[in-house]
Amino acid sequence: GDNAGARVDSSRLLLARMEGENEGDGEAPGDLEAPLLDASRIEDDIQEEEPTAVSQAMSSALGHDLTPSQTRFLLTGSFIDILTNVSVSFIFPFLPTMLQNAGAGPYQRGLIFAALPFGVLLVSPLVPPLLWRFGTKAALISSLVLITACLSLATYAGPPRGDTKLTDRALTRCVTIWVCSRLFMGFAVAGTGVTVLCLMTRHLPRRSHVFANGVLESAIGVGYMVGPAFGGWLFELFRWSEVPLIVNATATALLIPLVANMRLVDEEEDEEEEGAGGNAADQEGGEDKRGTVGMTMRLFARPRFFAAVLVLLAVSISFGVFPSTLPPHLQRTLKIGEGSVGTVYAGIAGLYAFFTPFVGPLAENGGMTNPLGAMAVCGALLMAVAHLCFGPSPLLPMRFDGPRDWRLWAVDIIGGGVCYGIGSAFGFVPLLPLMQAAVVDMGPRYMEMTAGLSNAVYYSGELVGQLFGAQIVSSAGFPWASTAFGGMLVSACALFGLVRLVVKPPATV
Repeated sequence: GDNAGARVDSSRLLLARMEGENEGDGEAPGDLEAPLLDASRIEDDIQEEEPTAVSQAMSSALGHDLTPSQTRFLLTGSFIDILTNVSVSFIFPFLPTMLQNAGAGPYQRGLIFAALPFGVLLVSPLVPPLLWRFGTKAALISSLVLITACLSLATYAGPPRGDTKLTDRALTRCVTIWVCSRLFMGFAVAGTGVTVLCLMTRHLPRRSHVFANGVLESAIGVGYMVGPAFGGWLFELFRWSEVPLIVNATATALLIPLVANMRLVDEEEDEEEEGAGGNAADQEGGEDKRGTVGMTMRLFARPRFFAAVLVLLAVSISFGVFPSTLPPHLQRTLKIGEGSVGTVYAGIAGLYAFFTPFVGPLAENGGMTNPLGAMAVCGALLMAVAHLCFGPSPLLPMRFDGPRDWRLWAVDIIGGGVCYGIGSAFGFVPLLPLMQAAVVDMGPRYMEMTAGLSNAVYYSGELVGQLFGAQIVSSAGFPWASTAFGGMLVSACALFGLVRLVVKPPATV
């Protein structure tokens, strides 16, 4: 009898404790209203969750305290970014020259390369609201399936081999299939890229955002390093564009079941994170009553946000110009093949991937605000110097004697490649944290909207660069066109610095 009474008392005590916890945590009404993790919740997770060997190794190497779930997220997001950007960039070394030999003009080539950033631009602002409704795993899986389908579709484009000239009908069919493939791949790239950025914003403390963004950008750089080298050498070996397409589609398809069986951070925490503190954060920074458009307008009304957007736009236009214009320029001036062009791209992307992880630690050792702005300006200005070297610009005080002149190789490849690889790392990575720092007082969902908008702004710049870059180069010549794009970067940096001197940051930064 005494044992039975003790069991009843202990059961009542356990039930009372559970009820007390439920009162403090609240009930999760579903994925639609699941808020972001607040800072206090993240700190509790760091204290309660036992670090794994991988997280301890990454923490000691990079100076950050990572929980196992945060480490798993970074590794998963990095791998997805690598494979996605391999799929985007592997056509750079061979497709522009192949289309030019087939009879495609600058506008047709620019249309094909502009289709992907246009697709990303359309979908990126819509991804955060879709994540709030359907969840991150559904977005990632559907995006990977769509990338696989687009790569498979491109194998039916019927591109020429070698110097084959296509008839008008065959050329129209080829361009149409490539445009459709790249457009829908843009939808998928928006899904993967924005989802990974939103997960970073949700589940990592603000002090780690620059570091995590650097890790993800390093992964993107690895993708852009592997993709052109891989695609260029496969095409030069087989002379069939279908070979790199099929290999790439197979690799993407193999990633789908891995993501489907993966436990993402937001799925593990869904039932716990909707508490009283979460509801307060939701009320403070909840979705604007005017919807996505209203939230977007409020973000662009911030001068510091808008100034960072202008720099991001200039940087992305610079990124967009090169895929359709630099390979023919290098092949014409230096007399190199597709595989060598892919190696040049790989070298630039390798420098980008190497230096991006250092942006976060450098910024944190010097404080959050000023070092980020200074790094963005210095990096963008270094990209402007690279534009002068790639021309080479007529403003440079030297003339060259053709492809055998070693000075041309030194300025074009070493000077341009090194400046662009390092400059793009320090010019691009700080921009998303700078945009989020400008609106941090507006609430967590505006931080997620900033991730979607940054992706949209980046690909809108790529759209402009890829759509009009070939035409500008065709009319003005590559040396003068590259010089003009360098001047655009300098102007954006000057305006950015002026705004940051005049307008004070939000009080909570």
